[in-house]
Amino acid sequence: MKIETLVVGFINTNCYLVHDGKVAVVIDPGANAELIIGKAEELGVEIKHIFLTHAHFDHVLAVDDIIKKTGAKLVANVGERARMRDAELSGQTALRRRDFIPLYADIEIVGSGAIDAGEMHFEFITTPGHTEGSMCIICEDTMFSGDTLFAGTCGRCDLAGGDYEEMLRSLKKLYELPGDYRVLPGHEQATTLSHERVYNPYMAEAMRQ
Repeated sequence: MKIETLVVGFINTNCYLVHDGKVAVVIDPGANAELIIGKAEELGVEIKHIFLTHAHFDHVLAVDDIIKKTGAKLVANVGERARMRDAELSGQTALRRRDFIPLYADIEIVGSGAIDAGEMHFEFITTPGHTEGSMCIICEDTMFSGDTLFAGTCGRCDLAGGDYEEMLRSLKKLYELPGDYRVLPGHEQATTLSHERVYNPYMAEAMRQ
């Protein structure tokens, strides 16, 4: 597994192009579809799936263009269904854009699930708190944590669908995973699960519940 990190959009979302040399998946294409597709073409890989950690606008704005160009299958948590089809819930209303495009997942994750893409095996863990259908995605030794877990903190819970108690339960679930993972979040720098177990105050609070 190889990972290309592309920082996209005006909120600097981390979009990940994950590939095995032939097949690729895109995680959270928040903007700049041409950049993402161009990188895949440069690498000579075919985008087969788009995975969403959640459906806020800054993680999805390039989805429709990538699907039209590549025919990739969209994978999202069932809990994000309403947000994918509602401009206000997705946060796009605040952008004052008139071109809201509803999204429909080809594959919906309920609770947990797994998908193979090329030689890569991805596992999905539902982690509500930032939104109802937020999820983390694991492949080999790497966790793509979206806006659930960040270096030293967690995602905000004050937006529609956010729930701080749910976030704590999700952080506890991640804490209790066996082993260690490199954590690649939806924004800002990477970290490791072992580091967050020790130094993240929200994980510490979650374990006191």
